[in-house]
Amino acid sequence: MEKQVHVRLTTIIRQPGEQEQKTEFQARGTLTEKNGRRYLRYAESQDGLDIRTMVKFREQEVVIVRSGGLQMRLPFILNKEQTGNYTNEHSFMLTTKTHELHVSNTRLHVRYDLVIGADYIGEYEMEIQFTEGSA
Repeated sequence: MEKQVHVRLTTIIRQPGEQEQKTEFQARGTLTEKNGRRYLRYAESQDGLDIRTMVKFREQEVVIVRSGGLQMRLPFILNKEQTGNYTNEHSFMLTTKTHELHVSNTRLHVRYDLVIGADYIGEYEMEIQFTEGSA
């Protein structure tokens, strides 16, 4: 069964030698449950590109898939390194090492290190809240 939800995404980025950055984004989306997994879908515009995002999750695992103006797959499993990818004009291999992963009925929270190729980019903290309704 598909539910209409309000999505609020907060991201904190900590990069070496840089000031901490915090961004917040809100959108309408849908939440579906199938075979023990939940699927959160929403759309956004970033740098003039229309992007569709699907967050596939269950208690111990989250995968973020973005498509449209760019292609990205970002996987998270607590205390494990996972390989994903990012493609715009170029293609990059991404590695995540997840330090915190919490999933509830209305929120998911993940804190992870991000490596692109062999370069450590920083520590990222992401919280996605999703509540029923479209307000």
